[in-house]
Amino acid sequence: MNSELRDDTMEEILMQDEKEIKNNGKKKRGCLFRTLVFLIIGLVGILGFIFAQQYFLDLEAEAIVRAARTSTALAGSSEEAKTIEKDHTATSEVPQCTPTPAPTSTEDPAFKRTATVAVQLTDVAAFQLTAPAEP
Repeated sequence: MNSELRDDTMEEILMQDEKEIKNNGKKKRGCLFRTLVFLIIGLVGILGFIFAQQYFLDLEAEAIVRAARTSTALAGSSEEAKTIEKDHTATSEVPQCTPTPAPTSTEDPAFKRTATVAVQLTDVAAFQLTAPAEP
């Protein structure tokens, strides 16, 4: 009986040793690794949100600029139409139109680029001078 008890005890000890060997063979990921993974995933999510917001703000700013251009173009054309209509009704004569010469194109690329930048800066300055609408 003593030898049976000894054999059972030895078998239990061997089984426990085998379990420990199997568990030690697996690599356990530490708390620091998990924290870094969650931190990286969180940062990627936050940066994605920021980039999406910036994209939507750019679209909104572009829409505001286009709306301002459209409103000034429409306002200018309606005022011109009213003044022409008043002049036309006031006088019975048909006004003489003088033809304007067609603008000539230039071949200098530096001049074209300078003109383009000047137009863009003028548009930006005009947009910055507009007062925001009061809600």
